[in-house]
Amino acid sequence: MIYPVEYYISELLFLHDCVIIPKFGGFVGNPKSATINSTTGVISPPSKQILFNVNLKTNDGLLISHIANKESISQQKAQQEVEKFAQKCNSKLSKSSILRIKDIGLFTLGKEKNIIFLQDTSKNYTVDAFGLKATHKKIITREKSTEKEFKSTVKNISEINFNVADLFRVAAVMIPLALISYLSISQQDKINSIYAQMATFSPFTLNSTTEIEDDIIQKNDIEYSSSDKNLSEIIVEEEIAIDDEVSIFIPSNTYYIIAGAFAEKENAYKLLNELRTSNINAEILDGSNLLRVSYDYFYNREDAILALNEVKRDIPKAWLLTK
Repeated sequence: MIYPVEYYISELLFLHDCVIIPKFGGFVGNPKSATINSTTGVISPPSKQILFNVNLKTNDGLLISHIANKESISQQKAQQEVEKFAQKCNSKLSKSSILRIKDIGLFTLGKEKNIIFLQDTSKNYTVDAFGLKATHKKIITREKSTEKEFKSTVKNISEINFNVADLFRVAAVMIPLALISYLSISQQDKINSIYAQMATFSPFTLNSTTEIEDDIIQKNDIEYSSSDKNLSEIIVEEEIAIDDEVSIFIPSNTYYIIAGAFAEKENAYKLLNELRTSNINAEILDGSNLLRVSYDYFYNREDAILALNEVKRDIPKAWLLTK
């Protein structure tokens, strides 16, 4: 197939209010009006609220027919691809209790084996709101003054009398201020140059991420150095991806759930191998003196925090990294 199954699910959610994945569940879309958050002042455009119903498993033919037409394959081949995708989703959800389908949402498995779905709000499936983004409203406050207060203010100003001594005092203050203002304007280029040089000076090189890694590096290396250093073959799980060209909103940050950070390469790869054999989409992040092993990553902070709470049940030392 040219595109994965989740790509066509996302396509159908723009045009239909119900998209069913046979043997997995169905997505139901409800229109949602524009909203204003009175606390934060954020104005959100009209959108479509996506809900997940685990009981909608009967094949209605919509998804399979759409894939068959787009991929120019038979209905039977399209059905096999959809069933393979549903089996993969069920397997990952049952093993790791977390499943993320890009541009659609996050699935978590509760204590009572109930599925909790959180929609990915980075994509708006309402066609009429294409290109609209959330914005902040500017609150304007006006102070009302009564006519009596206005007249008293005018009266007080008119009654002020200046004498010669007062004028000298005003001149003693205003003349130095005028000279300083003139020098500031005439030397603007030099001041800007000094500011530019100061902006490039950074006396601090450590960030919060480095401090967190320094706290946990010794414990992680000790735990994994004492175990067998012979690495078994790493099982790589196929990454579920969607063509970036169809994305409407581009996330500004990526949130990684870090399962461990190591100075020793073999320790990092040993943890990576353990996670991937458990059908977890783990990877090693670059850009640091330490080798950080990522459990999973998200583009939405709320999704990442929710997933981190689930991961901490098995990995209490897991923490969140923002890049």
